[in-house]
Amino acid sequence: MMSDVRLSAAPPSLCEVTASPTGCGFHGNEPPAFVLPPRNVRVSLGGDARLEGKVRGQPEPQVTWYRDGKAVIGGGRCSVERGGRGTFSLLVGGVTEEDLGCYTCQATNEAGSRQVTVEILLEGTSPYFTHISGSKTILSCMSSSSAMENRTSIWSESPPKFISKPSRVLVRLGQSGKFSTKATGRPQPQVTWYKGEAELQSSGRISVFELSGRHFLEIKEVQAEDAGSYTCSVTNSAGAATASAELIVQ
Repeated sequence: MMSDVRLSAAPPSLCEVTASPTGCGFHGNEPPAFVLPPRNVRVSLGGDARLEGKVRGQPEPQVTWYRDGKAVIGGGRCSVERGGRGTFSLLVGGVTEEDLGCYTCQATNEAGSRQVTVEILLEGTSPYFTHISGSKTILSCMSSSSAMENRTSIWSESPPKFISKPSRVLVRLGQSGKFSTKATGRPQPQVTWYKGEAELQSSGRISVFELSGRHFLEIKEVQAEDAGSYTCSVTNSAGAATASAELIVQ
């Protein structure tokens, strides 16, 4: 067993599955979304591997890790941890060859479910890739470093970029004001709205939603204190971008 621990982040999983929401829009429920998705980890045999991320949703999502279709239960060399503000992790200590491979993280609440699959890799090997054959999606784990180089560029990461930024909104007292934006990136960026440093979520007069690939922030029955600068943040594992616009109350 090696005494030194060497960890390095590898590209995120190429397999991410989103289940259809079951209660989105009712009673303020929000389906799970990975704010910081887990990433692949490279480790030497005998080292420690930590898969970690951050999720949000309403109610707070339950996070479960799976290996070969079975739930991973903390104990022995495995530790399943849950921190504050949606953070979570799976720690595998003293990694052996049997620990290498794919792990699926599933976040679930009343509004829906979301999964992301990542991999614990041995130093010097490459992550699995996905390809589609007929109606089946096939996952393959590759051990050859050259195979990574042969992957097509469609699987590469790209940081978020605004296709259209939110624009200034003028609205009268009591009416509704709406910002909209559209962004691209790989993986698909997570979109978050802020007023100042306060994150905005659907509640009361505030509605945050997506429609036909565009993201919206709507403020209903606008009041004088709603005036000010609003910021849209788009984030994925490759980077982040922000854009701001003013709400002017007349």
